[in-house]
Amino acid sequence: MELGYARVSTSKQDLARQIDALTNAGIDSANIYVDRKSGTTTDRPGLQALLGYARGGDVIVVHTLDRLGRTVRDTLNLIHDLHQRSIGFRNLADPIRIDSTNPDDPMGQLAVVLLALFGQMERTYAVDRAAHARTVATDKGRRTGRPSVVTDAQLAYATQLRDGGATIAEITGKTGLTRSTLYRHLPPRPAQTLTADAAAEQKPSPSTVSVSRPPRAPNRSHVPPVDISPPRVKTSSRTAPTSPPSGYTSTSSATCARRGTAPAVSHMDMSW
Repeated sequence: MELGYARVSTSKQDLARQIDALTNAGIDSANIYVDRKSGTTTDRPGLQALLGYARGGDVIVVHTLDRLGRTVRDTLNLIHDLHQRSIGFRNLADPIRIDSTNPDDPMGQLAVVLLALFGQMERTYAVDRAAHARTVATDKGRRTGRPSVVTDAQLAYATQLRDGGATIAEITGKTGLTRSTLYRHLPPRPAQTLTADAAAEQKPSPSTVSVSRPPRAPNRSHVPPVDISPPRVKTSSRTAPTSPPSGYTSTSSATCARRGTAPAVSHMDMSW
């Protein structure tokens, strides 16, 4: 049984030309496996499914050898593994045709090596050309990569809405752009700078601003310190008189107690 294999590097490329060539070679479309992935790796779903389905005596057919792999090592390893499993291989459109009817033919082996080498060289040159083209475009101020999803009119309208005080949700609803697109493309707001005069005009005068302060609550957490030191004994350098001066009389306490009067003090006789 013949099994076809077709591959393109990206999802935007077309497989129709390869599939048409395989069906014209007599391969049933149900037996054609396809991949939309780079040939620099053998980890491809279509290729792995093909290798798992193929059995001894089957033949794998490709449009050109580089569809099987883009490096010499991977291509030679794949063909060697197919030969070990008694699975044939042939190409359709390469300048040098490869047929597995005689896998030990030195010229056939040389053809495989040459075609694999040419495929690897072509990929290397393509990568170099693409890198050079991007460098030239950048130097000339041209934008490379995918086209922008935001038009100049949309960006101007979004900027006008933003400057008018609209929110991001309102801008997305009116422009149809996503939040991430707006954050990425919308220019930032211009920074507002004030001169000294403008700042003085905007700053309110203290006389025109009345500030009402709430009454201060009593601080109940403050407890005055308690003096626990022993009481001090007040001493005086003065010496109390031991006896009243002569001529100075007073009523005794006992007499006052009997009379119910306070002690009376009489001044001494000052007569001459």
